[in-house]
Amino acid sequence: MAVNERQRQKQLQDKKKKRKLVAKGTATGLAAGHRALQYCKFPMHECLVPEQLFEIGMGTVVWVRRMPDGMLAITAFVVDIFCLGVKDALFKVASERTYENMIKPGLTEVPDGQSFRTVEPACARKLIQGAVAYAEGLGFSPHRDYENAKGIFGAVDSLACTEEFTYGREGRPCYMRGPNESDARVRQILGQLQTTCGEGGFDYLVGPGDGTLE
Repeated sequence: MAVNERQRQKQLQDKKKKRKLVAKGTATGLAAGHRALQYCKFPMHECLVPEQLFEIGMGTVVWVRRMPDGMLAITAFVVDIFCLGVKDALFKVASERTYENMIKPGLTEVPDGQSFRTVEPACARKLIQGAVAYAEGLGFSPHRDYENAKGIFGAVDSLACTEEFTYGREGRPCYMRGPNESDARVRQILGQLQTTCGEGGFDYLVGPGDGTLE
């Protein structure tokens, strides 16, 4: 069963904005040398989550710590709460001015006037880890940079969060094709969902609105 085209377009716009951010050099992959674990002891600056994450299915969770010299350690998790869990993870150490004027706008600019809300670190960690666990239950591993990125959590206890999160779409996994996912990758994902969920046990959108490969 295919999901509607509007959701797919929102997903594509979010991914396009993230790619533009990376291209400008305002976000750096964790492979660049910094490890998030080095910064987990510093106090929190803010945690941001898209208001409509659980309606759209995909968005960026922003986690920021402040160092004694005023610099910020910024980690961003691209989270697919409908199916694949953490699809990407970015890390950057930057000044507050650079964060507010360049990095944050790039990470939080989403279509249709949506907004981000500030959440407690415990809830941000619980949300992210829940998405990873849901995806792993379907047979999907988080992005390779997740292992480094999650070091930013430090001693934050997700059990301190009383908010409950529900994954999937209307009780079922729902895969929405990303702009960088090849036909071969799509077939692999659908094959895994078929194995885990069985025929008709999941929803998907992989083409321009008709639920088929282009």
